[in-house]
Parts: sequence; structure tokens; C-alpha cells
Amino acid sequence: MSTEDLTSTEDLTLNLLAHQAFPRLAAAVRARAASIIPKWEIAVRNTLPAADELTLLQLRNSLPLVLDEIADALASDKPHATYALIEGSKSHGATRFHENYNVQELIIEYRLLRRIIVEQVSQALDGKVDVQGQVALNMAVDTALQHGVVEFTEHLQQRLQASTDAQAKYLSFLSHDLRNHLNHAMLHLQLLAAKLAKAPEYAESMEDIQSIKRAILQTTTGMDRLLQAELLRQECVELHVYPVDLHRLILEVSKQLLQEAQSKGLEFEVDVPDGAHAESDGALLTLVLQNLLANAVKYSSRGRVTIKASNMADSYWVLSVIDQGPGIPPENLKNLFDAFRRGETYGQSGVGLGLCIASHATRLLGGELEIESAINVGSTFRLVLPNRNPSST
Repeated sequence: MSTEDLTSTEDLTLNLLAHQAFPRLAAAVRARAASIIPKWEIAVRNTLPAADELTLLQLRNSLPLVLDEIADALASDKPHATYALIEGSKSHGATRFHENYNVQELIIEYRLLRRIIVEQVSQALDGKVDVQGQVALNMAVDTALQHGVVEFTEHLQQRLQASTDAQAKYLSFLSHDLRNHLNHAMLHLQLLAAKLAKAPEYAESMEDIQSIKRAILQTTTGMDRLLQAELLRQECVELHVYPVDLHRLILEVSKQLLQEAQSKGLEFEVDVPDGAHAESDGALLTLVLQNLLANAVKYSSRGRVTIKASNMADSYWVLSVIDQGPGIPPENLKNLFDAFRRGETYGQSGVGLGLCIASHATRLLGGELEIESAINVGSTFRLVLPNRNPSST
């Protein structure tokens, strides 16, 4: 075998299968194909009970080709047969993707296939398969598995990318075209309101106009949050690290929510040491705290909302938002920071973007978000923020 032949295989780990023939193994696979197919179908039925009759029919139709390609790869000492096995396995993986399999089910299929092939080939050869033959046989099945799964995941990535691209285009439309139309409508409403304000008989119409304006403002705010969440998710936000006055920043964020808290009868407490500083991005940090604090005020109807800062051994800050609200059920905690996953909302409107935005922004800051919650007791959100330059505090 020449040096050129040895290097002709793209995956050098396949040289044994690609450049050495195993005719006895190939003959055994072909001889036992009629037994392998029904045994595999029974194993799939038992292991994947959700598989429907159409899927099982497609299994019966596709398996002979897979076995032929495995046998061809074992019988040949030329790379082309191994390449044919690779390409056929890709086709199998693509087919399973379009049949709405998940990748775990695909792997289970191949594991069952491996077991049955090894059993049947061993029986056909009376257990007389040397170590090199065992390696080659397993390598053939592994090749089918690997490239089938790779093709499956590539199709999945393409679908996800297409979905992401569509979402980005939609958000671009929302942030530009629709916003322009809504701003135009808002301008006309303001002009109309100015005219009607001079006529007392239109007082009821003025209330309607104000209601429409509030609806438009809520819509544009929601659009901003969608775009904000997408930019943070794609990490399209540039980080600007500088000394941040935590005391001042937290007071400013608190003032933004103070009126809403007071209107609900909530006490508001800020516990931040004077002179507290951290090296961070003030804009992103503000974004995190705004969403955490707004969430606490929104879902609380009694007691106190507290925001505090603690410096831990000069290495990091812990910024905590504590409420005495209804608490979060344990089953909702796992998906709490996912967009559009709100769980029990206690009658409050929204799409669940606030904590998602806070989570993405925290990741960009290099921090972590922690949550403790108990039903009818309240929740504590902790932002663990690294102190990049302890000497600045």
C-alpha cells in the first residue's frame, strides 16, 4: 500500500476500514441481513414504543441499504466503499430529521443495530472473529452512527438558524417600520387631543385618546424589550467597563420604581454602603437591576421590597433584590430566565422578557444570577458581580 493510498482517507481513523478488506465479515453481514432486519424492527418497537407504523415501514425500507453499505465497506480495500457508507449514513440521518425524530432516538436506533449486527455476525462465524475483525465491524457501525448524527444535527442547526434569521427580520420590521407608523399615529393623537381639550363636551373622547396613547406606548415599549433581548442574546452589545458608583446607580434605579411601589402600598428599602464602587458596565448593570426590581414590584402586593449591596472579600459584589411577594413554584425555577416562559403570573400581564434580559445582560457582565423563592414568603434575586479591580472600591 502506497503512502498516497494511506493519506487518501480524509478521516485517518478510518484507514483500517477504508484500506483493508474483511470478506468473511462482509459475507456474514449479507448472509444474516434477513435476520438482522426483523430483529432490529422488534427491538425498535420495544425500545421506542412511540414509533408509528409509517416510521417502522421506513425502517424496513432503509435498513437493507445501510447493511449493504456496511458490507461493501468491509469487503473493499478501497476508500470509495467507506465514503459510500458515509454518504448513505448522512442520507439516513437527514431522513430521520424530516421524520421528526430527536437525536436520542437516532442514537438508540444505531445502538440497537450495533448489538444485533455483532450478535448475528458472531453466530454466522461461530464466534470466530479476531480482534481486528471486531474493530472493523464496530468501526463500520460507528461510521454510520457518527455521520448520521452529524447530518441530523446540521439539519437541526439550519432549521434553528432559519428561525433566528426570520426572528431578526421580524424584529427589524418592528423596530423600524411599525415604530414609524405608531409614532405617526401618536403625533396625530396629540394634535387631536390639543384641539379637543378646548371643548369641554369632548372630555369623554379625551379619555379615550389617552387610553389609545397608553396602548401605543405599551406596544412600543414591548418592541424595545424584544429588540433589547435579541441584541443581548446575540451578544451584539459592546461592553464598556469603568468605575461604577453603586450607591448612586442603585438609588437612581430605585427612584424609577418608587412611585409604582408606593401606589401599591409597598415599603421600599435601599441598603447600599456609601462609597460602594465596582468596575463594571453601568448601562448593563442598570438594565439588570431595572428588570429585577420591576419584577419584584410588579408581583408584590404587600410588605417590603429591598435592594441591597454587599462587598464579599473585596473580590465581588452581591446585589440583592428581595421581595415579600407570592413566591415562585419550584417547577418554574428551571425555566425562569427563558424568554416567553412566565409560569404562574398571578394575573399580571407580560411576555416574560424581563428576567430573560437580566440573564443575558448578567452573562455579558461576567456575573451570575441566583434565585431563592418560597411560596407565600417571597423571592430573592442575587446578582453576583465580579469586582474587576478591587482597589477601586
